[in-house]
Amino acid sequence: MIRIGKQRQSISDQQQSGYRVATAGAWPFYLSLFLFLVVCAGYFAIPLWDSDFWWHIASGREIVQHGIPAVDPFGVFPATDVVRNDTVLKGQWLGQVVLYGLFDAGGVNAVLGLRVLILLACLGWIVWRSRLLGVGPLVLWPVLALVAVLLTKFSGERPQLLSFLWAALFFAVLDRAGQPWPAVRDSRWLLLLPVITVLWANSHGGVLLGVALLVLWSGLKLFDRGCSQRERLHWWLATLAVVLASLATPNGLQTYLYLFNLEGSVLQSRTSEYISAFQLYTLGHHWAQFWVAIYYLLAVVAALMLARQRRWIPLAILLFLAAISLWSFRYLIFLLIIASPYLASGLQGLLTNGSLNRPLIAARLSRLPGYGLLMLILVAVLLTGLVQGRLFRGGVLEQGYPVAIAEFVDANGLQGRSFNNMEWGGYLLWRLAPTVQPYIDGRMLDQTRVVPYTHILWATQQGIRQFEREHFQLVIMPYHGRFDPQRYRLIDYLHTRPEWRLVYRDATGVVFARTGPQ
Repeated sequence: MIRIGKQRQSISDQQQSGYRVATAGAWPFYLSLFLFLVVCAGYFAIPLWDSDFWWHIASGREIVQHGIPAVDPFGVFPATDVVRNDTVLKGQWLGQVVLYGLFDAGGVNAVLGLRVLILLACLGWIVWRSRLLGVGPLVLWPVLALVAVLLTKFSGERPQLLSFLWAALFFAVLDRAGQPWPAVRDSRWLLLLPVITVLWANSHGGVLLGVALLVLWSGLKLFDRGCSQRERLHWWLATLAVVLASLATPNGLQTYLYLFNLEGSVLQSRTSEYISAFQLYTLGHHWAQFWVAIYYLLAVVAALMLARQRRWIPLAILLFLAAISLWSFRYLIFLLIIASPYLASGLQGLLTNGSLNRPLIAARLSRLPGYGLLMLILVAVLLTGLVQGRLFRGGVLEQGYPVAIAEFVDANGLQGRSFNNMEWGGYLLWRLAPTVQPYIDGRMLDQTRVVPYTHILWATQQGIRQFEREHFQLVIMPYHGRFDPQRYRLIDYLHTRPEWRLVYRDATGVVFARTGPQ
């Protein structure tokens, strides 16, 4: 048996000592927190940039107008891979409807507002949970600042945003229900978990991670000597309810089947989100890579402290999320918003452990002069960002999308099947479907299309043969990829073909139309 209960009293004493420090000087803390969130809101409010956003709202529009589709309504992908069609078209239907509804009601800035509010809410839940765990300001503020910096890398406008919100709320409930102090522990909070799970499961597939972590949590409860049989029953009933709630989607069990189907796939190997959290530098994110390394260094220290205190549940969740983030960058956001309070709680042990009267040191450092310095720094960061024009920006990053090109195609009545690059597919769906049928978009539902698509872009012999077999009427594409300045060779090939005519070009890209026989 894992001896969790043996040190429960000493851990509770440490946490309550930290909590007294955390709640000392309430008004300076909340004023500093307000300034901090204003600064974060400014940096989270950047122009819409995610190329996947457009096919998400195109799908949302389709769902609102015609209901949840069984197959791709845009004709881009065949219905042969049912699991993939179901996962992208059905598994995120609520998130897509929310994004479309906001865009339809308030335009781009309404969507950006949702992004800002969700990221701020994630920070808010980290603060609430950290203070619940007795984390003092001396530990909380550095961890919070580090998380905020890294959150800027997860500002994509997609249903995954809602997954972040549900994950943060899910673990806020778990921490409240699993309080180590019997006087404040309340299992009734677990009743909220199935409700959150249903919303999460219909918004994004990230719900599977929440289910897995709850199973881990409840499993460790079996070895907790401080947990009564009745409490263990409550936890496992809640786990069963969450598992069943995760199936309350149009996909049901296929949500889980897709996870196994994805492992080792071409989709996974060609998607940047699946690189390790320690390979961000390969995408040009050098400063982000530095902050990730700092976060992991703190995680190691926190893990050692949690192990020393025998707090196995926070330790297991921290280590599990850190491990899968090392394997795939896409999970780093969940490490940040779920495990950061546990990381901070472990670091708090450095101040509450030993004979150096460290709580007194922390309390002195968190008095009004310390908060005055913190607020001065926050105001300086806010003013600097405003002067540089880096804060509170709205609108669309138009150079990333074929805005003028779509207007030309629509105004001139061009239509038919079109070859395009993957990043533009979603925008073309939103603006030009169904008169123009893009060849591919960021959903990548059909793995068999990825390799031929790449050959066509670079006009290899195999690619040219595939291009001719597809009988395209249009070619709409940029000169090069977003991260690769090398010019696509298909453009040069089309210039040599008499059956293709360049009908439009601008700084963003080109439009070719077929004039000869197919």
